[in-house]
Amino acid sequence: MKFSDVLTLSVAFATTASASPLRRTDGVVITFIGAADGQFSQSFPLDGSEVPISNPLSISHISSSTSDIQCTFHGVDNSVTSINGVASVDVGPPQTQVSGTCSKLGVSDTTPVIPPATPPTTPPTTPPTTPPTTPPTTPPTNPQEDPATTQVAVSFIGAADAKFGQTFPVDGSAVQITNPLSISHIEIDASGVSCTFKGVDQSVTTVTGPATVDVGPPQTQIEGICSAV
Repeated sequence: MKFSDVLTLSVAFATTASASPLRRTDGVVITFIGAADGQFSQSFPLDGSEVPISNPLSISHISSSTSDIQCTFHGVDNSVTSINGVASVDVGPPQTQVSGTCSKLGVSDTTPVIPPATPPTTPPTTPPTTPPTTPPTTPPTNPQEDPATTQVAVSFIGAADAKFGQTFPVDGSAVQITNPLSISHIEIDASGVSCTFKGVDQSVTTVTGPATVDVGPPQTQIEGICSAV
């Protein structure tokens, strides 16, 4: 093969390769920040499509490190939070996020601005108004009637049936709560005990068993104190 033929084939191959660039999928990574340094990140496409968020962490701030984008997020208690470009915005009141949409912003006068996706007209699933009637564990019937009983079981209930249980001594000592789930209701099934719980946004909720009490607004709980009554 002549040198001129080799050169012709090389030029033809280079021209074909440059005419067929690889497609690249665009997306943006968003960071969701909760209480006590709890956080997670999730990627969203920039085509305006709605993407579900399954992490139940109660969110106080939403952060983006990408310019020329616009995102809108929906919370479990019907909050709507928007963020444009490189920014960090507050969520008020703090709550679990359930979905998000992202799109590009125009980068010049000749580039059309892509409008944000229309938020859904139907709000996210409303948290259950009636808490479960069966607690995770069966607490004692009355701490005062049984001198050997020194603890009480408490159920913390959030959105979409998410919940966890924790036991507390009934000696009046403060016990830390480390689960970051945003709490809407607190339930005590035992009688003869009263507990007070503190939330991350300074809420104070008192429950005298047996009873189920609402937390308003819903938020992460950080401390509990229980005593026999």
